[in-house]
Amino acid sequence: MGAQGMTLPGLRAGLAALAAWVLSAQIYSPPPDAAFADGKVRVIAQTAGKGELLLDGRPVRTESPHPGVATTLLDLAPGEYTIALGDQKVRVRVPAGGGFAPFRPHPPVEQCSTCHAVRNNRWRFTRASLAAVCSACHSRETFPAKHTHGMDVLPDCQLCHDPHGSTAPAHMKLSREKACQQCHSLAK
Repeated sequence: MGAQGMTLPGLRAGLAALAAWVLSAQIYSPPPDAAFADGKVRVIAQTAGKGELLLDGRPVRTESPHPGVATTLLDLAPGEYTIALGDQKVRVRVPAGGGFAPFRPHPPVEQCSTCHAVRNNRWRFTRASLAAVCSACHSRETFPAKHTHGMDVLPDCQLCHDPHGSTAPAHMKLSREKACQQCHSLAK
């Protein structure tokens, strides 16, 4: 058993689960239960060769900046919709209301190429790490004023923030307490 109480079989199982997640079809944006005031819904997905993107059960035409990546801009009339890819389903609404939170896109990013590029025939970040991509626009100097830890401690901006947009302020994926609990036990 390792220093952290992790067995080799446990580590292998964890790595296998991580690999399955990385290779799975996934809708990155929009998040579940997001509302859009103007009906313009940018869908970003990793298809992993596992089916097509559906809107209320009907195929949607997508663009593919790289194999395994799909994106489309939907122009939806008022109502509730289900976007599906494989087993994942995301409900969205036009306009806000009915328990759907307003979606906040990540400004001013409009193109995938602002943060992503094809390197070594794989879809990657334009820089060595996501933190380096984020700090191209977000100031490293003001970072400590908004975060408990410095950039050298936090492993990845995506741990807490959704770079494609969110229904929460500051593009948070989780509440501040839950975000901290990913690394810290808050038990007393």
